[in-house]
Amino acid sequence: MTATGVSARDLFRLKALSQPLAANGRYYFVENHMDQATDSYRAQINSVDDAGHQRVVATTGELNVQPAVTATTVFYAAKVGATPAQLYQVPVAGGEPAVIATPGEAVNTVIAAADGQSVYFKTTETTERPKLPSPEAFPKPRHVERLINKADGYGWLPLHVTYRLRRYLPVSGTVEEVFQRPYDFTLTSVSTDGQLVTFLQDDQPANDRDFAHGAYCYDVATGETTDLTASLAQGRFADATIAPDGQTVALVGSDGRFDSQTVDDLYFADLKTGELTDLTPDLAADCTSEFAADWTQQPGGKLVRWLDGQRVVFTAAYHAHSQLYVGTATGIELINDAAHEIVDFDVVDGDHVVLAVSAQTRPAELQTVTVSDHQVRAVYNPNAAYEQSHHYAQPQHFDYQAADGQALEGWYLPAQTKAPKTPVLLYVHGGPHANYGETFFYEFQVHANLGYGVVFVNPRGSTSYGQDFENAVNEHYGEGDYTDVMSGLDAALAKFPELDADRQYIAGGSYGGFMTLWTIGHTHRFAGAVAQRPVTNWISLYGTSDIGFYFNPRELGQDLFAEGGVASYWKQSPLAYAPQVTTPIRLLHGEWDMRCPISQSEEYFTAVKQTGVDADFVRYPQSFHGVSRAGLPSLKIQRILDMDEWFTAHPSVAK
Repeated sequence: MTATGVSARDLFRLKALSQPLAANGRYYFVENHMDQATDSYRAQINSVDDAGHQRVVATTGELNVQPAVTATTVFYAAKVGATPAQLYQVPVAGGEPAVIATPGEAVNTVIAAADGQSVYFKTTETTERPKLPSPEAFPKPRHVERLINKADGYGWLPLHVTYRLRRYLPVSGTVEEVFQRPYDFTLTSVSTDGQLVTFLQDDQPANDRDFAHGAYCYDVATGETTDLTASLAQGRFADATIAPDGQTVALVGSDGRFDSQTVDDLYFADLKTGELTDLTPDLAADCTSEFAADWTQQPGGKLVRWLDGQRVVFTAAYHAHSQLYVGTATGIELINDAAHEIVDFDVVDGDHVVLAVSAQTRPAELQTVTVSDHQVRAVYNPNAAYEQSHHYAQPQHFDYQAADGQALEGWYLPAQTKAPKTPVLLYVHGGPHANYGETFFYEFQVHANLGYGVVFVNPRGSTSYGQDFENAVNEHYGEGDYTDVMSGLDAALAKFPELDADRQYIAGGSYGGFMTLWTIGHTHRFAGAVAQRPVTNWISLYGTSDIGFYFNPRELGQDLFAEGGVASYWKQSPLAYAPQVTTPIRLLHGEWDMRCPISQSEEYFTAVKQTGVDADFVRYPQSFHGVSRAGLPSLKIQRILDMDEWFTAHPSVAK
């Protein structure tokens, strides 16, 4: 049988893994796929042992996530139909699932205490509907009172909402409310005996201008809350995990000196003394990661776990791939440095860790790593059958230098064709504080199968290369980042002679959409361009984006209303250079986008169309900013086809 490449509709055949959990001699995990018949996402909980024996654990409704396992029972959150996700339980040995109902409350985090005597879960209760447009027959006006009043991917934030921490006691079968509050929090860990819980929340939740996000520990018996990160007034923390002895909490976060783009470190917090110690001040890697890819689904979000009473295991991102470390109060050790992304992980025992990973030519795999000798063993590949009849385009890594000597790296995914010359598609990632890297990118594989040589690079501003590199784009949009991207394309054209310099295309989304439009406003070398959900006008974005009023000043170096702010914003806006554009441009945008509202594309389309540029504009209904990541599967496919159609219609630069 001749193997074929990845086609657009293989979206419905490929699977992703997340949320691995080691318990009872098995590995539980969430297996994700997309369903073509219902145009929706599906997730079920499965398990596998070291011998490869698999078992389906939970397929309740559409989404089954957050497995929490005791000696006898698997607990999980499941969403069935239009009702909010609820807590379910099923015997470890198998059987019928039973709901542990909290009517009107949506369950979104489930953690079982190690002693099995309690299961904690967080719920959210509101009667307000967030999505657009409002589905009510007789809708009521929405009163906007907060500066932060909407969130992309969700919609309008509710004005009246209750967040609860609940506890289920299996012995008695009762559900208790531990606490409730009117502002959001994230449950992150539970102590062995179930008496302590850690959570994250905004330090000043009523102040929309303060973005400090701290870690806290709550004593269930006394009702006392300890602020673990009080010494860092502007700290921003992403995870907190209690040690087995209940004396120390391992944290991942930062002091916030560079706002949300501050590189994260690993900390230990002493619950008795309150002392907070940074264990990785000199680590070149970032203890959180932001991979610009499209395959991860339902990630668990855990960044640090305790290996035993003294050691923790944690992940970091370094030069576009994940690393796995073991750390103690006296130092850290790198135990896995493979070319992949670690999506999620869990501790098996004091010498083994189970990983859910993704690589450029392996969408998903469950692996175990031995701490003592760093050996890796594959446990489960959900796409093994698919891979018997399909092949992936093989990426080629290349290093290059920018015009000013800055060392940079990129990748080239060859077109899956025998043609001696192939068109080249330069793809720019979003963020800008994210990175391309060693993880599966479905869309890139499809473009390669359609006959494009795909070039993608990490310009200044990308993550995983250290704080200075990440900061370099701030106040310099369209400067070094632009030359980094163009130098990467030139390097690829020089290195890979099959790329056709007469058929160059550029595309990108969000910041990548900004860079696409910035580029065609400053060069005419491309035969065609596709800008997706772009920033085109920083001035209008300031007040219409869900993050504009704080993102713009941080990235552009000043507030819109400061002296010279309007002029500076306009100078850094692609819209200002629209009169110079001659490249055929297609704009793709989701109608529900709250990050870069669709008006950004409307402004740009009008500007270039009225000058006679070959331009069109595709509007995707029911789509937020992340249409290419978490949008309707049918529209994820349509996007790629819309891009190919545009490039095919423009085979060369118009003379």
